Formats: sequence, C-alpha cells, structure tokens
Amino acid sequence: MHCVRRLLLCSLIATAAGLVACGGGGGGGAGSSQSDQSAEGVYGGTLNGSASSAFQLLILENGEFWSMYGTQTSTAFGIAGFIQGSGNSSNGSFTSSNTKDFGFAPAIAASTNATFNAAAKTISGTLTSTAGAVTFNGGPIAGSLYDYNAAASLSTVSGAWTATSLAGESIALNIQPAGSFTATSGLGCNFSGTIAPRASGKNVFNVSLTFGAAPCALAGQSATGIAVAYPLSSGRTQLLVSVVDSARTYGTAVFGTR
Repeated sequence: MHCVRRLLLCSLIATAAGLVACGGGGGGGAGSSQSDQSAEGVYGGTLNGSASSAFQLLILENGEFWSMYGTQTSTAFGIAGFIQGSGNSSNGSFTSSNTKDFGFAPAIAASTNATFNAAAKTISGTLTSTAGAVTFNGGPIAGSLYDYNAAASLSTVSGAWTATSLAGESIALNIQPAGSFTATSGLGCNFSGTIAPRASGKNVFNVSLTFGAAPCALAGQSATGIAVAYPLSSGRTQLLVSVVDSARTYGTAVFGTR
C-alpha cells in the first residue's frame, strides 16, 4: 500500500521470482458481495510521502493483504515494491501490526491504520515504519477490467510469459495447464512451483515456488504468495505475482503482459 522512501533492492530480490496481485489498469471495486463490516476487496489510488505515486491493494477474505506500489500508466501498472501483512476489519477500521515493506531487503516492519467504507469501496490511512510515514487514499480502480468476485481460472495464466522483476531483470516463465510452472531469470537462476485458484472462489491465485541451486540467491529455499491476472483495455492480459519467504524476510514481485 505504499512505498517508503528509496527502494533498496539487492541481488537477492533480483533473482527471486514471483507474481502477484491486483495490478495495473485492472482492479475493479472491492466487490458488492462482501460484508459491510469487512474491508475485503480491491482498491487503487494515490500515495503521499512516497517515491511511488500509486498503489493497488488486495485485501483477502481472511484479512491477509498484499499491496503493490509503483507507477500507473495508460497501459499497465509498473511495480516498484510491495507491502504484505494481515489485519482486522472492525467498524469501518482496518488495522495491521505485522505489516512488512518488501521494497527493502531485508523487509522492514511497519504498521497500518486505515478507515474504509464498504458500501463506497473506499479506503484511506497511514503506513508507518522506521523509514517514515506514507499516507494512502483509494477506491475502485477507474476503467478496471479486473473482477475480484469472479473465480480464477488457470486458462488465464497457462502458457509462456516474459516477465520483469522488481530489479528490471527478465524472467522467462512457463505455466502448464494444470498449474505447475518453471522459470529462469536473466541471471540464470532456475526455479519451479505451482499456481492454483484460491479456495475462496475469488479471482486470486495462490503461488508456491522453490529456488534451484546457485546462482539463485535463495538456493534451495521456498517462497509463497499470490498472483492475479486480468485483461487490459489494450486487449492484452497482465500478470502480477508477489512471494515472500517463510520468515517474511525477503520477497519479490514480477509483472508481465502478453
């Protein structure tokens, strides 16, 4: 949901591969089927106090959230970093004490305090960390073709993708129809894993992967996260993925269109 000051992305993140959610031109509203007491859904908007100007936020049914920050263009959303954590909705407030900003390596701890209007699908608040405070203000994403309430389908993501990491490295990704995938980074790090529709029935994928041997910075280690794919107004499809390691110390996101 924000970007705190300068992004410190080391080679560890450059070799990680991920995908993640709620991205560029695609964001639809939080979804009318959600309870008025829940912040669940998708939001997009602007940031203040950040090197990035825009964010896209996905709050899941269990309170877990993933937020990409970066730059919105007329054709796609470019990711500079992401926020991940879990929070609670209560009487129009959404709070999280275990927020982490993965625009830093290792990730830095933060807290999130926001207010939301479930009927209007709006949210605003502040993310505070040792790097400073960033405020955010968002709502339904204008012109978005992403439908959070539709079931995710593997047919949307299967096939070959040429993606880009947070550090600008090329990622060659191939997803099989059943959801297994293999990938190779521009630095020669091979990794593989699975992508599967989330059990909630929402338009989100769960992602798990394991890194291969060196030159992978996290050789032999695993990471988990989420992915979202949605149509763009140009007729292309955007894929966004974010993953973090089991200790929530390092993470990465990749994005691509085809």
